[in-house]
Parts: sequence; structure tokens; C-alpha cells
Amino acid sequence: MNSEFIRGMDISTYPEMLDKGYRYYDYDGNEVNLIDFAVSQGFNYARLRIWNDPHNVPEAKGYCDLAHTKKMVQEIKKRGIGLLLDFHYSDWYADPGTQTKPSAWEGLDRDELITAVYDFTKDVLWELDDAGVYPDMVQIGNEIRCGMIWPEGKTDNWPMLARLINAGIKAVRDTQGRRDTKLMLHLDQGGRYDYLEEWFDNCLSHGVTDFDIIGLSFYAFWHGGYHDVKNSMEKLAERYHKPLILAEVAHGYRTIKDGLYDKPQEELSGYPSSPKGQKEVLELEMCITANITGNKGLGVFYWEPFCMPGGMDDAWAKSMSLVDENGKAMEGIKAFLENPFEFDAAKYVKLYAPEKIKLTEEMTGDLSRYLPEKIRALRFDGNMDKLPVVWDDKAELKSGIVNDITGICNGQEVTAQVEVVNDANSVNLVVNGAFTEKLEGWDIEKPDCVDIRIWEYIGESLPYESYHYLRIKGNDKFWFHMSQKISVNKTGRYRFSLSFMGDNTTGVKVQMYILANGSKLSHAIFPEEIWHEHSIDIEITELSGADTEMELEVGLQMDSPVSYGAVKDMKFKPV
Repeated sequence: MNSEFIRGMDISTYPEMLDKGYRYYDYDGNEVNLIDFAVSQGFNYARLRIWNDPHNVPEAKGYCDLAHTKKMVQEIKKRGIGLLLDFHYSDWYADPGTQTKPSAWEGLDRDELITAVYDFTKDVLWELDDAGVYPDMVQIGNEIRCGMIWPEGKTDNWPMLARLINAGIKAVRDTQGRRDTKLMLHLDQGGRYDYLEEWFDNCLSHGVTDFDIIGLSFYAFWHGGYHDVKNSMEKLAERYHKPLILAEVAHGYRTIKDGLYDKPQEELSGYPSSPKGQKEVLELEMCITANITGNKGLGVFYWEPFCMPGGMDDAWAKSMSLVDENGKAMEGIKAFLENPFEFDAAKYVKLYAPEKIKLTEEMTGDLSRYLPEKIRALRFDGNMDKLPVVWDDKAELKSGIVNDITGICNGQEVTAQVEVVNDANSVNLVVNGAFTEKLEGWDIEKPDCVDIRIWEYIGESLPYESYHYLRIKGNDKFWFHMSQKISVNKTGRYRFSLSFMGDNTTGVKVQMYILANGSKLSHAIFPEEIWHEHSIDIEITELSGADTEMELEVGLQMDSPVSYGAVKDMKFKPV
């Protein structure tokens, strides 16, 4: 096993777990000391978050303050493993959608705020130094793509944001002495390179240059695909000449209905929700990181692998932990015993089936014309190829259903979904659902920070595809609402459908809805940077009014940090 590769764990919730009396067990059910067990399983680095004064936030229960942090740091250092200290500069969680200023800093002017960041960082580090446990790595802010310490430190005020970051950096440099402490800047959206380049270009141009490592959060169900994060890391390494760490990764061992990690998130992740799926995802992420050009990939940290239900990270613990709800170790932990430098980087680990193909009856006679000759195949190192596939293109297709067409690629069976559609019997009750008439028929509500535009796409492949779509982009934390009232004059089942694509990260909330008779039917959308169709069905059992009509409202809502979304093909039709 390569001891230089960072196999990290964020165990900030561990003191709370101990106080609750939770116990931990190895794979055979024997009780263990958690930190000792983690080290025996390959973990060689711990990450701890520190909040300014979590006693101000009831949900924090006083944890992640300096007192708890000092005790944890001492336990970590006893085991001889590395320590990453993560300054949130908040009394509670900081993330892309929430960078709340500490209560003690309210009312400070800008110069006083700079001083406060410096003093707090310095005082924490001096106190740890006095205890003989100075960190090996320090993180200035947490997931600060949208800034930190709002509102002064938002990214729409880069001069101030740069001063805040540099104040934290200076405190580290002024206290580290001769130690080789590394300094990390950490963003979310690990698979969205455009965001990252824009941020770091601004960062450098505004004088933030004295940092050592780029840290990224990467959750495949929020931040793009595995090839996307490979691409981001390679481009960042080439452009900024800094090593990189995946500072937060995780995968669910089970889905929880309507929870943090449900079936839509599992689908986006591309791997099953199981302990085995966790291990496979971790191996892949470690291999990707280990194979960044120039040895620029330093390692990975799993976010809260040992939290259990009942704590402040309850929603996470129910599906994302590497121990079950009774504290027993699961298979995913074993990934950290492996040496990612010994993996077969060129091995194909995942084949991607094509997107669902929609054909009319007239097109089904020559199915081979529309099935792709090649499909995407992911290598262990995150590179993507296209491999030839042989389809069973003689299959008989049935109308009105989704047909599964099998094929063989790289010795494995894959499936293409083909739907035979006939829209002639169904009238779309949504006006201008294809946006060919710009925004005619739609009621739009939004703040000034949201830019909306109608774009036209002309496809290049057969069958030729052309469509308009509405692009929604927020340049700050934002909300967006579009709606349309429609009338129904027949009872029966109706379907509201649309296609959506966009960013997904912490704080992104997208939902489509039907409002009827004061009741709201809604469907949560978890965006991905490819189009996905979404729908809601409603049963109309009776009509009212002078004209025996029912008025409904259909719409789309977004509540999000800086991100974008796009919508097309909005329809309301009888089923």
C-alpha cells in the first residue's frame, strides 16, 4: 500500500457519537475503538471542521467548537496520522448555499471583519500549538465557490472576498513556524470545470496566491460524472500547477425514500446503493485521483464515514455512512486498504447505455438506423472512450411502451430503451411549451440576479432534432418561478411533463408541480448535465364551473445557490 496517498476521513461528528453512547464494531461484530480501527483499515488522515461558536445554533449542540476540536486533535495525533483542520468561519455549516457570518461578527465593518478572521484563525492555531497538536493541513473556508462570510464575502465582491481569504492564510503562515503545513482552498462542484476556472482565475487576479492545494467536493449525485471530475482535476493541475485533493466524497449504502439519498441520487451516481457499491465508487475515485498527470492527485477524504442516525448529521447517517445504523463496519471501508497506484487504470469499469430513443411508427422499420454504433465506456482512471456495440436490431417493437433492446459491448450486455410514440391522439394543453414563441403564455417571477434566455438547438445526428429551451442562470443565491394556468374540460388522467438539465449541488432545489383545487402535486428534480424527462400524473374525477371546466396551474420552481438550469418540452396531455 502506498503510504503517501491520502486516505482521509472527516470524523467531526465522532465526539457527538461518543456522548450518545454509540459503539462501533468490526466486520465480525467485535467492539472496537473507532479511530484505532480506522487506522488499521488504511485511513491515514483525519479532517475536522471547526465552527466559531456553535453554542449559538441549537442544532449544532455545541460540537465542533475549539474545546471539542482540541480533544479530537489530540486523539488523532496519538495515532500518528495527518490532520486537516477545516475553518468554516460560521457558527454552523458553511456550504455553497449558506455562508452565514458568525454571530459575534455581526455589525463589524469591513476592516474589523478582516481582523476578526485573522485573530480567530491565529488564536485557534496558537491554542493547538500550545497543546502540541498543530495541524498538518489547514483549509480556509468550506466549499467557498459562492464566497464566505456573507454578505461581505460574496463572489460579487471579489476584492473583499480576497481580503478575507488572505487574512486566514496570513494567520496560518504567522503561526506555523518551521512546520511544512499545507494550505488548501476548497470548492464544491468538482465535476464542473467552468465554475472552477472562473473562481480560481478571480482568486489569483485579486491577489490570493499563497496556497498549496486545491480541494474539491465531489459527489457524483450532485457534481457531475466521474469523467467530469477527472477532466476538472487534469485541467486545474495544468492551469494552476497545484496538487489536488478530493476533500469530500461519499456514496450511499442504501436509499431512503424522500431522504437525502433516494433513487434519483442513486441513478445519478451510476452505481448501486450498497456496501459493495460504496467500495466500487471509492476505488474509482481513488484511482482517478492517483492517476492525475504529474502525480498531482494527493488523495481523498470520505465525509462523515462513521456517523450514525440520531445526531446532527442524521439525514446523512441514514444512507451515506460506512457503518450501518448499529455501528458495524461495512465493506466500503476496505477500499482504503488498497493501493490505487496498482489498479489497472485502463480497465473499463462502467458502460453507459444510450439515452432513451423516441421513434414514431414510421421509423421502426429501420431500427438499426437509430441505434448508436458506439456507447461511452469509463476507464478506471476516469478517462472515457467510445466502444462499438452490436444490437439486436431485429427486435419487434410495441407501441405505447418502452422497449428494451439488448446489445453486446466489450463482452457485456447493455440495454437501449426505445419508445414508440404517437402524439396524434394527444393535444398539449400547455401554451408555448416548446418556447418557439419566446415566453408567451408564461408567468415569470424572479429577482434581478437571475438571467433567463431562450436558446435554440439544432441536432446533428439522425433523426435530426431541433428544439428551443429556456436557460435559467443565477449569479447569486436565487429563486425562480414560472407558471401557466390551463383549463381541463374532460375527466380522466392527465400528465404534466418536461425535460430538465442543469447543475446539482448542496442547496439546489428544483421542483415541477400541478396546483388543482388548492392541492399541490409536486415532483423533485435532481439535475444532471444531460436532458432527463420528468412527469406528474393527476386524476381529474369531476369538473365544476359554468362551463364544466377545471382550472389548473402547472409550473417549475428553483431555489438555488449560483448555478444554472434549462427546461424544454413542457406538456400537459391526457394519458
